[in-house]
Amino acid sequence: MLIVSRRDAESILIRPGEGIDPSTTLADLFKSGPIEITIFSSNNNRVKMGVQAPDELSIWRKNGVAA
Repeated sequence: MLIVSRRDAESILIRPGEGIDPSTTLADLFKSGPIEITIFSSNNNRVKMGVQAPDELSIWRKNGVAA
């Protein structure tokens, strides 16, 4: 499980991992289970969450763009 903290306008990206064949179907990507997101805490404009996903997927932090 990856534990991340995110603020307003920050995101996470979930996409196929390195070396995964581009023709792999969603059914194949999720055959070992779903993506599970658990919220551990939140305060002000920040949330701490855990993301668990099949090994075939990678999870990346993405910073938001200030307006």
